[in-house]
Amino acid sequence: MTNYFGLDIGSSSIKATQSSLMGTKAYSVEACGLVMNPAGSVDFSNPQVTQKLSAAVKQLLSEAKIHEKRVVVSISESKVYSRILTMPMMSEAELSSAIKWEAEQFVPIPVAEVELDFSIVQENVGEQGEKKMLVYLVAAPKKYLQSMVDFLTGLGLEPIAIESEMVAVSRSLTFGSTTGTSLILHMGAMSSVLAIVDGAALTFSYVAESGGVSLTRALSQSLSLPLPQAEEYKRTYGLDGKQLEGKVRSGLLIILEGIVNEVRKAMEYHLTTHKTRVTRIVLSGGGAYLPEFGSYLSQIFGGIEVVVGDPFATAKPGRGVTLPRERAAYSVSVGLSQRIF
Repeated sequence: MTNYFGLDIGSSSIKATQSSLMGTKAYSVEACGLVMNPAGSVDFSNPQVTQKLSAAVKQLLSEAKIHEKRVVVSISESKVYSRILTMPMMSEAELSSAIKWEAEQFVPIPVAEVELDFSIVQENVGEQGEKKMLVYLVAAPKKYLQSMVDFLTGLGLEPIAIESEMVAVSRSLTFGSTTGTSLILHMGAMSSVLAIVDGAALTFSYVAESGGVSLTRALSQSLSLPLPQAEEYKRTYGLDGKQLEGKVRSGLLIILEGIVNEVRKAMEYHLTTHKTRVTRIVLSGGGAYLPEFGSYLSQIFGGIEVVVGDPFATAKPGRGVTLPRERAAYSVSVGLSQRIF
């Protein structure tokens, strides 16, 4: 068993997973659990929010029987600035120097106010004779990171790494598999994250500022429903055009059509720049279970395979552990727990 666990604090729910890797093809789940986020926020600088979050995280760790203090925690893609860069082949020392200049080109706040991290995604790409490498660069505001660390240490936890959602999701949904080109659509409460992976290599990332909350609000406004009822209709009927004369479907498409346009642009960009076609779409996060969403995407994209991601696909439950039913909701926390140090 690893001596740390993965913690995904989302606006809607909080998930935790502790794993033990069994080589590169399988792993065991020693503990996992989920509780709702009573604050509906991840603003760690707000005492009212952190008070509610503290109680929820303590409840989660108690119910999941997680006793470890060392934790790998995620940071929402909407809170960071990230980009996949094409760089000339260079040493890691040279890359460290070049990264700051690259960050200054796209980070909208002073680089002195962010923590920079990078990882080499793929080496030796491009035409023969001018080999390049793909580098995933992420910049996170220092103030937000510090408030998160202060929150965790206040709970008696020891954060050993903070990782972006995108990296964690890509890791969990490609674990044990190194074939094909997939687009991962991770739909969270506040945003949707798009990633394209070639085998296990992350080659594209993008954040769409629409998620489950946007869908519920659009449905509430289009059908003049209170938010709790709109949420229930969304979860029950989704994109089923046969239900309620298709009114729920129409209300949801107000937001979903924008996300679909981003998916289309991502696929076209990847085909143009990497010369490989996306062969399937993998749905992740709570939004993966929106009724008829997979069928809708498959129809829109000419019959492409659409599957609900299963981060537990190669997992074996540990003693006393029951794997959850809606597994795609755990993509981030599982990916965090699979990080190798």
